[in-house]
Amino acid sequence: MDKIIDGKKLSEEILAEIYKEVRLRKTKPGLAAILIGEDPSSHLYVKLKKTACEKCDILFHKYLFEDEYKTEDIIDVINFLNKDEETQGILVQLPLPAGLDTDKIISSIDPTKDVDGFHPENLKKLKTCNHKIASPLILGIMELIKSTGEQIENKNICILCNHKIFGEPFHCFFSKSNTITIVTPKDKHFKDAVKGADVLIVSIGKKKFINKEMIKEDAIIIDVGINKTKNGVVGDVDFKDVLKKVKFITPVPGGVGPMTVAMLLKNLVLLS
Repeated sequence: MDKIIDGKKLSEEILAEIYKEVRLRKTKPGLAAILIGEDPSSHLYVKLKKTACEKCDILFHKYLFEDEYKTEDIIDVINFLNKDEETQGILVQLPLPAGLDTDKIISSIDPTKDVDGFHPENLKKLKTCNHKIASPLILGIMELIKSTGEQIENKNICILCNHKIFGEPFHCFFSKSNTITIVTPKDKHFKDAVKGADVLIVSIGKKKFINKEMIKEDAIIIDVGINKTKNGVVGDVDFKDVLKKVKFITPVPGGVGPMTVAMLLKNLVLLS
């Protein structure tokens, strides 16, 4: 259906553009992925990033810590990669296993090689909208909205999330003519904000939480949720229930996920 935003197709188009740009360069950019522990989801995400790199002719190196590891061990590898001329981008697959200092590890990455945009210096720049890169997730969401061809001006935009810090970067990407409201499910009037949204971005980790009674007619919905069930993965939005009422919506899977990977590599090319 035309109202379904095909993130997989759009991501393939972006990867094709990246491939063309990389092929014109004398040297290939290199991405280093640090993977710690045995979490199946983390291993899957790194595998997807590796596959995307292969499609774009980008060098990919995985640094796997399987058994005994300390925060200092991870930082030692990052310090090496910071100096490595063949590595233009570094990512640490999150979440990290218990016992590791996530903030300390992320802060040890050279900000100019931080493809996820998580380093404190990059977050500070994003907060003042003076950024070179941003979170691939945020960039992916914006590309998905842009792909609808809709003019996002004078619209009510609602970001429903668990922590309001997630929604703050969107102030840098939507024009000032729009009204941006960031709410959590704990806010008393969050349903009013959701119901009035022309553009609704949902990231709360609750399967099929949003139904057709909660949304505005002809809303654009970006579903960031990834919830595992015995029948597969579903989003935070009840896709089938809202489909007839929305103007555009991202599916789960096949929406935000592939775009996040594509925009990660776009960040890499920008930094290299």
